[in-house]
Amino acid sequence: MINIEHHFLTTCFDILHLFEGTSKLSTFCKKLEKQASIDPDRYPFEKYLGDGFEILVEILIKLSECDNRIGIKDYKPVLTQDNGVDGYGVNLLGEISAIQVKYRVNSQKLLTASGDRLDSFLSEAMFNGVIPQIENKCKRHYIFTTADGLHHYTLNEKFRKSIKVFGYQELRELLDGNLHFWEKSLEVIKKNLEK
Repeated sequence: MINIEHHFLTTCFDILHLFEGTSKLSTFCKKLEKQASIDPDRYPFEKYLGDGFEILVEILIKLSECDNRIGIKDYKPVLTQDNGVDGYGVNLLGEISAIQVKYRVNSQKLLTASGDRLDSFLSEAMFNGVIPQIENKCKRHYIFTTADGLHHYTLNEKFRKSIKVFGYQELRELLDGNLHFWEKSLEVIKKNLEK
């Protein structure tokens, strides 16, 4: 059984509703944003969105260990001392890799290093021994985002093409109409809630 470690499994207002009847990323995002508006004093809006997207990415990675488009196994979310890295896993070369998850309401926005605090992602990962791979196609740093991706300067110049980015369109290709993913996600969530 796949073990879901993110606290959003039990702190979400209605985790089952997020996945029931969902077959597209946009539907998941709309449901998540609606739930995030329920009680922002108890659970701040931006934090709710971030945590909800982090659990979706955790499930996606754990259900896709053998899918070389993602290529991450043994994923572990960072649950305490979040200093810029949301999780660690092992890439296709067997190297420890760092994962950052960024939810943005505007799916056409491009992330930047300073505007979206991505510098802390790279530095925190490097302090933990995850050194960027520039030449190799198999990266050691991954960003999953509902934004369009990384600004070309941030990706190409600032980070020297060392990060693999799954932006909104890439995630849609993986998730939209993928009924097996959404059904399996719901099954995994139910089993984790039972235990």
